[in-house]
Amino acid sequence: MEKGIELKASKASMEICDRLRGELQSFQYHEVASRIFTAKFLLTNKKHSLKIPADDTTWERISLSNYGIGQQIDDLFYKFANENKADLHILNTFPLSQIGDHILYHCLMIVDNCSLSFKEFQDFNLTGLYFKSLIESFILRDKRDLIFTPEGVNKLMVEILKVRSGEVYDGTAGVGSSLIEAHKQHEDQFFYGQEINETNVALAYMNAIVNGVDLSRFTIAKGDTLFSPAFTDNGSYLKKFDYIVMNPPFGLKLSNLDYMDYDPYGRFSGRMGKTSKIHGDLAFLQHAVASLNEHGKAALVIPAGVLTRSSYAEKAFREYIVNADIIETVVLLPNKILPTTAVQTVLLVLNKNKLKNRKQKVLFINAEDQYTSTGRSKNFLEQNHIEAIVSKYETYSGNNEQVKIADFLEIRQNEYNLNPNQYFTSHTVESEFGNVVFNKALYDSKVENKRALKEIAQFSRGVNLPPKRKVMEGKNGYKVIQLKDVENGIINLDNVEEIPVQNAARYMVQSRDIIIASRGTAFKVAIVPQLDVPLVLSNMFIRIRIMNQSYMPEYIKAFLESPVGVALIDGMQKGGTVKALTTSDIEDIEFPDITLKEQQEIIQIVKDADQKYKQLLQQAQDIIKQGKLSAYTKMGIGNVIEGLD
Repeated sequence: MEKGIELKASKASMEICDRLRGELQSFQYHEVASRIFTAKFLLTNKKHSLKIPADDTTWERISLSNYGIGQQIDDLFYKFANENKADLHILNTFPLSQIGDHILYHCLMIVDNCSLSFKEFQDFNLTGLYFKSLIESFILRDKRDLIFTPEGVNKLMVEILKVRSGEVYDGTAGVGSSLIEAHKQHEDQFFYGQEINETNVALAYMNAIVNGVDLSRFTIAKGDTLFSPAFTDNGSYLKKFDYIVMNPPFGLKLSNLDYMDYDPYGRFSGRMGKTSKIHGDLAFLQHAVASLNEHGKAALVIPAGVLTRSSYAEKAFREYIVNADIIETVVLLPNKILPTTAVQTVLLVLNKNKLKNRKQKVLFINAEDQYTSTGRSKNFLEQNHIEAIVSKYETYSGNNEQVKIADFLEIRQNEYNLNPNQYFTSHTVESEFGNVVFNKALYDSKVENKRALKEIAQFSRGVNLPPKRKVMEGKNGYKVIQLKDVENGIINLDNVEEIPVQNAARYMVQSRDIIIASRGTAFKVAIVPQLDVPLVLSNMFIRIRIMNQSYMPEYIKAFLESPVGVALIDGMQKGGTVKALTTSDIEDIEFPDITLKEQQEIIQIVKDADQKYKQLLQQAQDIIKQGKLSAYTKMGIGNVIEGLD
């Protein structure tokens, strides 16, 4: 049934997009659809507890009107806001009366034709699912970031928190999906959220309405959580909550740092570390800790970089949550579990009232393999995956490839690095062969002869490029290798741009240098070929120059491209929305130390395999080409197509 509901919502979204195209901006389409569906819900669902204006307004009357359709819906929301205690006038921030009646009439008919039956409208689970699917469809079509946290991630956060009666808070509420998931688990709570975007605030209230949430227990405030928190005690102290669920924006750059230095609530410059403009991820964590009451518990989805980066502020925060004994669990989530980022993501669980057997310890859970995939770009947590993770969290026992209990002594010895990869011997990485599991413990113990790259090579980072607006046409410069110039292990010298850079001599590469991408989600490594002109390396790469003639660059490249090399590099990358490597990371990588003759044999094996692969690929392309050409000839269209023979 759920699949059918999603399909109906997607169909409605597609048809409304077609009808509104040219009439409104594409980012406004969901404003129309959400209000129409919410109005129909209010007048059709008989189970909600909200007060409806005592007049003759019905859905049938509105949908059969020839004029004043938008005004009738606007009036319904206005009267509805006046009848109920919640401040719902935000539903009129996008008045439908500004849209022509003939357009709205068609949109109403689409919602009626692709909507729910009267019986289905009485089920809050179905109306909530329809609304969520409807809005997501619009956002996906408009190629914008999703404002919903994936349902599986919300369920995981809520089930780990075991939300009971009390107060639940989300400082990055979006459209309220995390709070609504908490409501589904236990209704006897009060829900508070803050959201900076006015459109999202309106959507959050509509989302709550169609999910049957008691609005007297549900408050979403518009505003900036970091600079103007909405929930305070007369502006003197932050309101403290029993539960916090948050999925903050990744990689947010901050402004107004003067305010942060003098934050009246002491969040950003005290024991939890001094926040700078690059620490948006950290600032939301500091706010969450400051908003927990003495027994409070929080679940936050964050980039793994916050738990491993070496900046003073982030390390100070990690020291604080460890030494204050409020960090309970870190869950390493599957790759691509969030639709807007490929960066490694974790679920951080904080608890100010840890059980006795959990004190002075942190539970690490490796959940990288707990997902269902529907393609290369999306992974999902389903109920069986959530149950498996929650079971490990609740059982709290054993050290194996999926669970590790680390005491604070071990964490301090690791310099407060809280990235789960630091504590597990196995690590799942994407390689040219698909997802593979690398066991670092076996690599350390079974591969006896290893040598660090820093013992045989020199390392340097490329040059910082000037902003595009400062690159003057016709100004002399140097050819500079950028990320776009490297594909499939080859540097495309023909397309390298000429850019004016300073101190170019320091950043020039020479033949047989290895270059490896230092930033971004794509793994790129190449060897510089013979050069006819000077070539400069951009700051998106690190240069590895082999100084010991007993080692061949081709062998080192083959190792770095292997699943082991990829895993070692992947485990070192840091960052928020963009992964980053430093030269110190690369130089510590250990590779199998073998003889020059063995290296040459390996290089030849790789070369032969690549050549054979290209030959077979060409043969396969010829087969499909000839087969389809034969089919086209039989169709009688072969003689009108040029370039296939």
